Amino acid sequence: MRTFSLELNNEVVVSHGEEVLFGEINIHSFSEKIRSPISYWNRKRYLSQWRFGLNEIISGNKKSAIVTSMYDPINANFIVIWPLYLIEEDVFIQNRILFMEDLKEPFNESKMSAYIDDRETVNEDGEAISEWKVSISDIHKVLNSLNSDKI
Repeated sequence: MRTFSLELNNEVVVSHGEEVLFGEINIHSFSEKIRSPISYWNRKRYLSQWRFGLNEIISGNKKSAIVTSMYDPINANFIVIWPLYLIEEDVFIQNRILFMEDLKEPFNESKMSAYIDDRETVNEDGEAISEWKVSISDIHKVLNSLNSDKI
């Protein structure tokens, strides 16, 4: 079993009245199904954003994200992101909902890291925030698998 993997199927499925692609994120023993709507981004665009987000971390940026649920930001209430935080040779991965109404400026896809708060490990109620640690080499492996994906 891989330490970290990302997958997005090719088959379009109607779920809750919208066309989506299903996928999965696996981090150690944690696994979560991804439901990526295609009304705004297609599969190629999701994978492109994932490559960009992972490359930012590999390039030494301290924070980045992968987007697993994107809607037209002009009409969207939220998008689902997985922030990535680089600390030395470790990458900490969290899951967040980015609410459009909380943004201080209009959403710009090319400035994704600007919407990622600094890493916190406890929320305002004092509860631990779920996060998973992978190595930078795990990020490289996922990026290589995404680069070999036939879009």
